[in-house]
Amino acid sequence: MFNDPCLEPLFPRRHVEELQTSLGNKTLYNSVSACNRCGICAAVCPTYQLYHQENFSPRGRNQILRLCLEGKIKLNKENRVLREALISCTLCGRCNEACAAQVPTAEHVLEMRRALGLRVLPRLLQSFLQLRDHKPRLFSTLTRTALILRRLWVVKIAWLFQITHLPGLTWINHLDDVLPARIIPLAKVLAKANVQANQENPELIYLPSLEAEFILPNIALATLRLAQKKYRTETWQNTATGLFSYVYGDLRQSRKMLRKLLARHAKTGNGKRPLLTDSVDVYLFLKRAPQLFSGRKLWQERAQNLAQNLLFVTDIFPTDSDDKIPSTPGSVQLERSALFERQGPAFEKAEKILTTLFGKNFVKCFYTDADTPAFGYTFVAPKNATRMSLKTVEKIARLQTQQVVTLSGLAALELAYVLKKFYPAAQATHFVHVNR
Repeated sequence: MFNDPCLEPLFPRRHVEELQTSLGNKTLYNSVSACNRCGICAAVCPTYQLYHQENFSPRGRNQILRLCLEGKIKLNKENRVLREALISCTLCGRCNEACAAQVPTAEHVLEMRRALGLRVLPRLLQSFLQLRDHKPRLFSTLTRTALILRRLWVVKIAWLFQITHLPGLTWINHLDDVLPARIIPLAKVLAKANVQANQENPELIYLPSLEAEFILPNIALATLRLAQKKYRTETWQNTATGLFSYVYGDLRQSRKMLRKLLARHAKTGNGKRPLLTDSVDVYLFLKRAPQLFSGRKLWQERAQNLAQNLLFVTDIFPTDSDDKIPSTPGSVQLERSALFERQGPAFEKAEKILTTLFGKNFVKCFYTDADTPAFGYTFVAPKNATRMSLKTVEKIARLQTQQVVTLSGLAALELAYVLKKFYPAAQATHFVHVNR
């Protein structure tokens, strides 16, 4: 019986055995073989638009993977061109949307990164964020300590003495620029608003994103207010999903975090309680969770059950005509920044709701438009991210957009920063705030 070639036959657990695609589950080789090199993907790829080189197109990355699987070339960590081709990918899924065969190039890039053991984030930042998976309590303590030090001007002092100009530390400057000037702990925000994070006899689980819990607590507040109009809620704070390890670390660690989440969900409400998230990146990752457990029946069933009971904030948002917002001077548009894909129920519902709320002032933006790189790409390839963000600002200014709505807090932070710098007439906001 023929077995499809693997990137690392001796270490299969480092990889996804079957990719979950819109055309069914496929092995990695079967998936990449669906690419017929037509080149349609290049027209929508943000990195190809910057470099205009085949290595930086989805088609080029897919051919690299196929040749590696067929043993015609070897993945070499020291190959500079190969490293740049893999690190530069934004994982946005634009190519998947444009491709007739729905080839998941972003997943292919992640598989090659895993085979090479590529560390694409600055070492200190990656080590810190990995604590979210490995030691969540320590992560929470260090995060709160870091925010206190920032409030005491420690970061500004370090900048003045050029400490944060040193290699490997420059990301601190950008993070300080992007973060809100004042960050109030989530517990205080909820207490002031008289909103309970955990209610008796809960009917729904709220899983706040990292940014909603530690950086933008008003996202968590708005989400809980929306949810509690329909459900009694239970909030799972400081709970990792495995997404970070899936994108930037070890797949085995990602599975470990997912198993913890799945086991906890299976014990809660007989595993049927809806789980709500405010981050489209977390939502799309958990929808894909079953692919991490191919051949492991129990965990795959639990992952499928979680995916079926997963809600995004668009699922609980009011859509009555009475909620329509009065006409505003300027257009409103949806920023589709996300990992893996930019289409599907979450985006369709968001677009429908925004159309209802803003009427003719809502401007639909298609996949050929620019958008903000998602999920920390600025720390991976800062020069690329800047050039892409400027294209986004150009689009927003051209449409004279007043409000840009994102589906993740991280995208809202990054976009708010570039808008404030280059086009302050527009504002970026998370979807849960559009009707307040």
